[in-house]
Amino acid sequence: MTKRPCPICGAEAEGGYSVGDGTPPNCGGFRLAGTAIALLENGSLQKPDPKRFRELVSRKRGKSTEYPVITSGDLGG
Repeated sequence: MTKRPCPICGAEAEGGYSVGDGTPPNCGGFRLAGTAIALLENGSLQKPDPKRFRELVSRKRGKSTEYPVITSGDLGG
C-alpha cells in the first residue's frame, strides 16, 4: 500500500488513501472524503486552519469511537 502525505498537515498518512473514501491521517482521528482530498491536492480548496480543523473533527466525532468523515462541505468547499 502506498503512503502519501496527509493533505491537511503534510505528515505521512496511515494506510495510504485506499480505505473506502477516506483515510485516517497521522494528525488525528478522522477520515477525509476522497472529493476533499482531490480538491485540496489540486488547490481548489484551501487547507484549513489547524486549530479550527481539530475543533471540527472533535465536534463531528462527539463521543463516538469511530473516525468522522470530513467532507469538502465541512471545509467550506
